[in-house]
Amino acid sequence: MKMPIKTIITLAALSVSTQLIASEHSNSGAEANSEAKALFENHCLACHQPHKGGKGKHSDEKSGGGKGKHSEEKSGGGKQAHGDGGHPKRLAPPMAMVKKHYLKTYPDRDQFIEKISAWVKAPDANAAMLHHAVEKFGVMPPQVIDESSRQQIAGYIYDVLPSGHGKKEGCKKGGKH
Repeated sequence: MKMPIKTIITLAALSVSTQLIASEHSNSGAEANSEAKALFENHCLACHQPHKGGKGKHSDEKSGGGKGKHSEEKSGGGKQAHGDGGHPKRLAPPMAMVKKHYLKTYPDRDQFIEKISAWVKAPDANAAMLHHAVEKFGVMPPQVIDESSRQQIAGYIYDVLPSGHGKKEGCKKGGKH
């Protein structure tokens, strides 16, 4: 069966244009993801950073003793630290744990984004998903971040960041936080 030359050229042109459109969409998605990552790093990572074996932003060497903007005094006097033996003093729960707890209750992406965004705008100890973290670090101060940026950050957390850890990854209690 022979195809006319016009049909072959038309099919080739359609194929190329489809690939270009797909490429544009993936690039715009990558740009949006890059912007969301930058927002997350600028607004969240300083406090919700994962452990770095004592050499991260929150280690005593770099942060002047690890005193955080919303860590609480224990009744014994000193600032609380997450874990012991080399872990940096933590200012807030790692974002992976926050994501894990929110996903349990809000597995739908839109609900997850709505709830994270609402919490960032107006944290409330009574509505906290991580009661243990509130006891340990206190309630996060409200963040002055516009709605669009809060939603981008929450979408980035939902889409890209890993969630939670279990006994194998260092949680000594292996249970609830």
